[in-house]
Amino acid sequence: MDRLINIPEKSWLRGGTPNENRIVPWGVQSIGHEGIDFCRGRLETDIVNEAIAALVKQLP
Repeated sequence: MDRLINIPEKSWLRGGTPNENRIVPWGVQSIGHEGIDFCRGRLETDIVNEAIAALVKQLP
């Protein structure tokens, strides 16, 4: 679990969540309709790029 990426409050450009959040880079999944109905917000580009780079490292 040490490869999780923490999402600091300052990384939220819009929205956010009431609890501490982390990105699980290897947990790629499609979004269900219930996830679309509840928009959490928008993150800074830097943290999204960090998550993408971490995911790419997991791919063969």
